[in-house]
Amino acid sequence: MTAIAVLGLGAMGRAISHRLLGAGHELSVWNRTSGRDEELIAAGARRAGSAADAVRNAEVVITIVTDPPALEAVLFGPDGTAPAIPRGATLIDMSTVGPTEIASIAERLAPVPVLDAPVLGSVPSVETGKLVILVGGDHAVLARHTHLLSILGTPVYLGASGSGAMLKLVNNAASTATLVALGELLALTDRAGLGIDDVLKGLEVGPLASLIERWRPRLKGEDQSSYFRLALARKDLALAFDEAGREGTELRVAETAAARCDEAIEDGLGDEDFGAIVSFLRR
Repeated sequence: MTAIAVLGLGAMGRAISHRLLGAGHELSVWNRTSGRDEELIAAGARRAGSAADAVRNAEVVITIVTDPPALEAVLFGPDGTAPAIPRGATLIDMSTVGPTEIASIAERLAPVPVLDAPVLGSVPSVETGKLVILVGGDHAVLARHTHLLSILGTPVYLGASGSGAMLKLVNNAASTATLVALGELLALTDRAGLGIDDVLKGLEVGPLASLIERWRPRLKGEDQSSYFRLALARKDLALAFDEAGREGTELRVAETAAARCDEAIEDGLGDEDFGAIVSFLRR
């Protein structure tokens, strides 16, 4: 049994907490806004009075919050965790914040080790233990926590600190840009009079095969579930643009995708699943 603190109880944070509790670990939980921990407390988690209180006896601290400012507030704000994390603990950040933020956190928290471990997957992936966890940091530190992370899914070690954070931004940018392209092209086939079933049948034998297989129910409007808000996808594109600027490169296709996302968000779809960009562009 490991003493774990989970900071951030959005949909993913709650699902991760339930999964860890179910595996028999000791859990303290905290969220910046109240009211999201009732089921976890009933299941045996400890409600912490503050972020600092949550981590005082933790062996592992998991943060999973919205963006870099939220992570800064949790770690370094009033009653933040940074002064209270035990020297022998490890911070595992599963947020999508980018490598620059991870580098800054790792420097300020030293000697407490930091793993950047953002995930690919959504709540159903957590519940079935099928997340893909993109890990950057010291390989020896990961080795100490591989068993714990394996409860949630498959850890994939990518290299030095920030590697996982960078690959998560790249993955999310690729996903959003591909959905925008697909939405525009489906608008074309709609207007040309092709049926959606025939179009998807044709696309699934090409380079979009994997996407079509996974997204078919949503593309046909049969699945209205929300797994990842469009506003968050747009936030991640902004982080990718920041990193591209630091590296002296351009992401012109992603920039076009961002502009289309902005149109959909202005139309009130920011809180919808990011797949809503496809139906928006088909309208």
